[in-house]
Amino acid sequence: MHTQHNLEKIEEIVSSSEMKHFEKEQFLRKSSYFFMKNAGNKVFKIISKNFSIKQPVIVLCGPGNNGGDGFVIAKNLDKKGYQVEVYTLTKKNNYKGDSLKALSEYGHGLKNINSLRLKKNALVVDALFGIGLNRKVKGKLKEIFSQINNANTNVVSVDIPSGVCSNTGRILGSAIQADLTVTFHRKKLGHILGFGKKLSGKIKVVDIGFGRKKMKSKFFENSPYLWLKYFPWKEVSGHKYSRGRVIVYGGQKEFTGATILSSLAALRTGTGSVKILCSKNTLEIYSLKFPSVLKKEVNSIYELERFIKKEKITSMLIGPGSGSNNKIKEITKLILKKVKYVVVDADALTCFKNDLKSLYKLLDKNKIITPHSGEFNKIFPKISRNLNSKDKVLQALELIKSNILLKGPNTVIGSYDKKIVINTHSSPELAVIGSGDVLSGLIASLVGGKKMNPFLAACAAAWIHGDIAKNYGKGLIAEDIIKGIPSALKRLKNGKFIK
Repeated sequence: MHTQHNLEKIEEIVSSSEMKHFEKEQFLRKSSYFFMKNAGNKVFKIISKNFSIKQPVIVLCGPGNNGGDGFVIAKNLDKKGYQVEVYTLTKKNNYKGDSLKALSEYGHGLKNINSLRLKKNALVVDALFGIGLNRKVKGKLKEIFSQINNANTNVVSVDIPSGVCSNTGRILGSAIQADLTVTFHRKKLGHILGFGKKLSGKIKVVDIGFGRKKMKSKFFENSPYLWLKYFPWKEVSGHKYSRGRVIVYGGQKEFTGATILSSLAALRTGTGSVKILCSKNTLEIYSLKFPSVLKKEVNSIYELERFIKKEKITSMLIGPGSGSNNKIKEITKLILKKVKYVVVDADALTCFKNDLKSLYKLLDKNKIITPHSGEFNKIFPKISRNLNSKDKVLQALELIKSNILLKGPNTVIGSYDKKIVINTHSSPELAVIGSGDVLSGLIASLVGGKKMNPFLAACAAAWIHGDIAKNYGKGLIAEDIIKGIPSALKRLKNGKFIK
């Protein structure tokens, strides 16, 4: 999946259980208190660098190790000359272990969180719960969270904003909105999934002295470091047919726009040729609207079979604008059986809603499906709609040995062998009609035997798609995404993606 020299740049994302297991291994090397002090010191340094010494500081400390980090932070800030108040959820005699040690070293008075009064322009350091929270925030604490979120304060959260589930990004009753979250060693799933992405604010990952040992996580944040080595750039010696031949099954008369968007995106991304398979009814539309693409009139499944047998196909896309009916289901079945690399989108998926066994059986490691949540629910009806995207994809991968790109605010890409990549390089502006058609065209252009495998192609396409939107700003439409492909590729080629 990646080379050794890029290892440290690849963003592993971990669950709370993975992190806790890793921490236990690290505590065999050095005392757990050594790491607590390191964690607190690192957060203190970030605060002292970014916030004025004139700003009053309120440190909220929970009953566990996250609270211990808070005491270390408070001690350092106090020594530096900040005006610090520490509020706790529990009495001093309820603390134990490392957090008691940190509290004793802090050595100043504590206030009960129920008496919290926020000072004007205060900095709130949230060291209440961290990644271990598994119950709902309610009662008086819920009111306090609301008070913090509605006040004119800066908030720095330690590890993860309190009230955010570290595995799903869900709000557990109530959660603190951070401006900055300082987390240790690796991002957690809750930082980038669900509401956790917004509530975490800016995320800074710091090294607190844990070993360089790999965590063997199956979760990664999407980044060019994962796939850039395999990207199929145009070569000096290349020609249009060595660059790949993408075939797009054309949409019905009223949905030809979807096909054109996908085809344009595929051409812009670098494939040598795109050929649209169209019917007698749509041939003229495609010829008028899209002169630079090849067209082939195909009016029956028998003609399609003959075409597939004769044509050299690098990859094929079916779904955008195709219509969801029995005819499309039979056509999709044929394509999945006869073509090695296939991107299956939209209607070509939902037409199987009453024949899921056929779809599951025909999907393999060289295919990729690209549903949005509504389409996903139709083809995986037994998977709970209440799950987050990452868990939905993991459950779907138990049913199909194929690749999945589940579109959404957090697009999740799953490989046939159950690696998961979460794409955070995105923009809300992508929630516009035609955006998904462009994405499927990007993927189709990158997939192929001498190109990228479907999983890495989907990762690359999702990142480029998001990069275009992030650089465009407001008012984006699907055609703008296509226009933005050359600039995005240029940024990628020049290494402008480096954070």
